[in-house]
Amino acid sequence: MSIDIKKVKDKIKKLFALSKSSNANEAAIALEMAQKLMIEHDIKRNEVGEFEIAEETIKGNSGERPPQYETYIVSNIASSFGCRNAYGYLKLVNNRLSFGYTFVGLAHKIQVASFIAEVLLRKMKKARREYMKKLHRVRSRANKIKRADDFCFGWACTVVEKLKYFSNTDKEQLAIDNYIDNLKWGNNLKTISRSSIKNSKINDYINGRREGANVQIQSGIAGGKSGIGLLEA
Repeated sequence: MSIDIKKVKDKIKKLFALSKSSNANEAAIALEMAQKLMIEHDIKRNEVGEFEIAEETIKGNSGERPPQYETYIVSNIASSFGCRNAYGYLKLVNNRLSFGYTFVGLAHKIQVASFIAEVLLRKMKKARREYMKKLHRVRSRANKIKRADDFCFGWACTVVEKLKYFSNTDKEQLAIDNYIDNLKWGNNLKTISRSSIKNSKINDYINGRREGANVQIQSGIAGGKSGIGLLEA
């Protein structure tokens, strides 16, 4: 007796809908049944026509207008995992405005993308702080900031090259686009261009490239942070 795969997929789709039930026991059972059917009939999640689109937010290192090197690295992380991202107001913390990045994409991918972005921003902030300490002979604070910016851009360029790219299928991307159509993003993305490489100290950029080479990104299985390694040599 031949099996009607379309009916099986419809059943899986209904089970995924039930897995979002407020009843924890019912949701767990439905999800387990859906997964068993997918394994039994070798059906992938994107074949069911039901995608888990979700949002994740992380705090940025800057205020209302982030520098270009920061948005450069975050946007590249987002695109590497087939996500969309925007920068803007997140929430009020201790009566102060908090700004950061919002990721939208397939649930299992934004979990990894936002985690990598959060860790890399923290590492870049630390690398910037340590590099500025080395510029003790630079008296002008404006010049020190400018040189540190060039260092960070070099750092970001090298780290971005290490990212492994995961492209979405057309249907997956359509699901994300439809979700975003009904989403109210925060503020429009604004960046600060304190300097450009052609007018800057090229040595600072090169130093950033060298320092960024020490960051190792190892991507494990999708769907969990435990499979991700962000290491410094």
